Amino acid sequence: MRASCPILALSLLLPAGCDLYKPGGNPWFDGPTSPTTWNSTEHSPKTITIMDTRSGERVFLMEIPVGKKLVIDFEEGGGDDTVQTPDLMRWEVFNLDIGRGALNNAMTVPNATCRRIDVRMRPGIEYAQSEPDRTLRVDELQDRPDWWTPEGGEIDTYDPLTGYDG
Repeated sequence: MRASCPILALSLLLPAGCDLYKPGGNPWFDGPTSPTTWNSTEHSPKTITIMDTRSGERVFLMEIPVGKKLVIDFEEGGGDDTVQTPDLMRWEVFNLDIGRGALNNAMTVPNATCRRIDVRMRPGIEYAQSEPDRTLRVDELQDRPDWWTPEGGEIDTYDPLTGYDG
């Protein structure tokens, strides 16, 4: 019973403040075999390429969407070919505010001595794409009244006592 108390206390504390997926790693659990994370922001949009250094072949390419992060984790010996692709790469794209989660995508890759990860910042500033299930706004261009457009139109008049549509 005594040995389980510290383990129980540690397990209760870690999930609350433990972001496993962040650039530079987690200060408590990061190591050489930990997942690697790249954030893509408006001023720093990133493209990740994994190359097979033996053949020069591009094995993986991901243009990380702005406002997202790419997390990659390599499992040594999890691949399907002991010579060409002996390791398994698990990866997932998350929103920037997500700190942990399952890496649902996988592919076999060359081992650590035969692969190179290239990180490239795309030139210029990019804007994040709107989420398809976001809340509707009334200030978007297609929602503006006719008189707001360059062509013009009749100005809406309303009585503030009865409301805008009244």
